[in-house]
Amino acid sequence: MPINIYSTPQEITAELPAVYYHKSYFQTQTYQDFIAFSDKNFFTAFDLLDEVAISIPKSPFGSIFCLNSYVKGEYFMDKTVSHLKEKGIRKIVITHPSAIYRSFLDETELIKYGFKPSFSDINQHVILNNEWESSIHKMQKRKLESLQNEGFEFRKMANDELETAHKFMTVCRQAQGLQINISWEHLKTLNEQLPGKYECFGVFREGKISALCIAVNVSDEVAYYYLPGTSPMFRNQSPMVMLIAGMVNYYRENGFKYLDLGVSSIEGKPQETLKMFKERMGAVITEKPTLTYEF
Repeated sequence: MPINIYSTPQEITAELPAVYYHKSYFQTQTYQDFIAFSDKNFFTAFDLLDEVAISIPKSPFGSIFCLNSYVKGEYFMDKTVSHLKEKGIRKIVITHPSAIYRSFLDETELIKYGFKPSFSDINQHVILNNEWESSIHKMQKRKLESLQNEGFEFRKMANDELETAHKFMTVCRQAQGLQINISWEHLKTLNEQLPGKYECFGVFREGKISALCIAVNVSDEVAYYYLPGTSPMFRNQSPMVMLIAGMVNYYRENGFKYLDLGVSSIEGKPQETLKMFKERMGAVITEKPTLTYEF
């Protein structure tokens, strides 16, 4: 079976049902040495950084996208690994997605092939069913009621408010001594190239933004809590509780199965406060492993 090899994002012909594997997403990124592989069953992409192939930097996860779950991936991996070795690659790094992203080669197949677990991050998500309200901690329920009584309101923001959202997030990051990880120009391009995939939600009081999240509709099943932030002015009121509750209701009503709240660890080391907050918002844990293959 022939394997297609693409040396630039512009060459990709496959249209995959996941934002981070869409050719328009690849085309907006800057890579040192891009390469991708596909056949009728699988697709994977890497950036080659000296002697290391990473799948895929600048995305929450990489790995091998699977179009046919009944087909084993050994032949495809053989061809991919052999070609990378011929290019002088000595190490392959894959950040595998949480199990809520189901269209990927199973982690056990990667390990059986020879990939070794390096570390595993804590990933947390909300299951978007009618039982979610009963899973929220009583403290978060009280905070939500208090926010409602104090005049805070959740709303989905319009598409033309995305720049306002980005400016708000930039200020929030600066207040924490951090830099936002995406420029406005890049976010604008992604929003234009992937219409309907980037959405924005906010909690307001008297016209002021108290908390906000730019979300990514990664697939028809999963929305990703991509860029959340709270104004320092309102931190004591915990408006993020209302924000997540509103997003859960929005995505549940629109047929999504999961709201991915992202990782609560750094290279496997837990961020306990963040992890506890998500747990109290009804989130459950899956692993997000990073695996390596060395020649």
